[in-house]
Amino acid sequence: MPAPEYRTLTTKSRLFSHRTLSLARWLTVLGACAAPLLAQAQNCTGDNTDDQYILGEVDGTASAMHWPTGLVWKRCSEGQTLENGQCTGTAQTKDWNSWAEADRLLPTSFNSQTNWGIGAGLSQNLLESGGWRMAYMNELQKITENCGTNPRVNRRVFPDTPSSYVWSGSPSAINSNSAWDVSFGGFGIGTSNRSNNQRVRLVRGGQSFAALTSPSAHTVSAGDSATFPTFTLAPSVPAGEAWGGARISGDGNPEFQINGTGGWVQEAIVKSGDQIAVRLNAPDSGSRTVTFTLRSGQTNGTSDNASNVGNEATVLQETSASFSTTAARRTGLSLQLPAGPHSGEALDLAVAGSEWHLDAAQSLTAASLATLPPRVTLPHGAVSLRLTNGTPGSNATVVLTYPEELPAGTRYYKYGATADNPSDHWYAYPGAVISGNTITLTLTDGGAGDSDLSVNGIIADPGGPAWITQDVAPIPTLPQWAMMLLAGIMGMLALSKVQRVEKSD
Repeated sequence: MPAPEYRTLTTKSRLFSHRTLSLARWLTVLGACAAPLLAQAQNCTGDNTDDQYILGEVDGTASAMHWPTGLVWKRCSEGQTLENGQCTGTAQTKDWNSWAEADRLLPTSFNSQTNWGIGAGLSQNLLESGGWRMAYMNELQKITENCGTNPRVNRRVFPDTPSSYVWSGSPSAINSNSAWDVSFGGFGIGTSNRSNNQRVRLVRGGQSFAALTSPSAHTVSAGDSATFPTFTLAPSVPAGEAWGGARISGDGNPEFQINGTGGWVQEAIVKSGDQIAVRLNAPDSGSRTVTFTLRSGQTNGTSDNASNVGNEATVLQETSASFSTTAARRTGLSLQLPAGPHSGEALDLAVAGSEWHLDAAQSLTAASLATLPPRVTLPHGAVSLRLTNGTPGSNATVVLTYPEELPAGTRYYKYGATADNPSDHWYAYPGAVISGNTITLTLTDGGAGDSDLSVNGIIADPGGPAWITQDVAPIPTLPQWAMMLLAGIMGMLALSKVQRVEKSD
């Protein structure tokens, strides 16, 4: 007995151990697969959350525009490319002077730059030309703010960023053998010897766009799309190039397109020279305004003799333009009759001689509203109208034109509340004039014909032409005693006839 008991325990123990090992392996595999996703989860607050960046491409390079500063960044370290949301390849490391002079990434040259090992012959200003450049110390710091460590940066926007120091374009004023660098591992800023090999993260931008001008408002039919004339983004320095981002906001599904190609968007990375077209939908009535906002950064570079090194900074610049549409007053439209011998044919509606706007209309079957009174039929169905933009308390005249003449005796029946009966009900409307194939309605805001009974500049009118069937008079019947008397008389006549026949025989 002891032996079998021992073997049984050993088998269970090995089985348990095997399952535990398998589970651990699976957890390891799943953890490895989930690591890239977790690394890109929202890990920043404030000015570095996902919605503070506009993602796109600049000359085929995956880029991100930082809305709070107006600068445009490469999403991967130099030497890497973005593929399927990940930065692939090996990030390059070089000494500061190789990045600054050999690769010509110094943001702007300055007097006495030779003290930092930069040749006197290097003359450039990437802040104006808009080329990719080394970011200044303060610019690098800005994209690390309010982000979790390892690395301290938005990991969705800048995936696979090493938790290491990155060279800035700011030389050190304290020691000309050094330059400022910024840690993405959470250790802040510091200076390192210019001979150290470190990574860089490139940015572009440094001058603002010229101010935008709002165009004239467009008037289009209610609900239609209005497309405004194309305008060109200009730099504030005519010989330079500005970079930044654009967003459009407001009701009416506003969108813009860049250079006449690609999709219509609500945000994008842009540069001076881009041609922008804006469109939006007009409201059903009244007017609507949206805002196109353009942001960039204005950067002050390194001063002569590097007197401000480490304090170079970018100030956000913003300009905007408003785009407005006004819905043209709609005074008529056609509907299809929902029922009757002319079902599917056109019923024309028109608002005559007033400021009232035909906001909405639809054809309905009478049954979709409520049961009709006895002997009342609506052979052409009903029409629901909504008029807006009228002077409160004023009258509106609506003309309904049917495809056939309406027979004599046709009346207009409305459904809704009335002053003497606030509950919705069918009733014959006296404010209708029927002639031939037309019905002319006089409706009063808040009064006769307005189902909402409110003096509010809105008239609601569901109703339609009605036919009234007459009662058929019943055949009169004799009372029971008269029927019995009639039967007796007929019997006596029959008996008299029989007796005459017998006598003749």
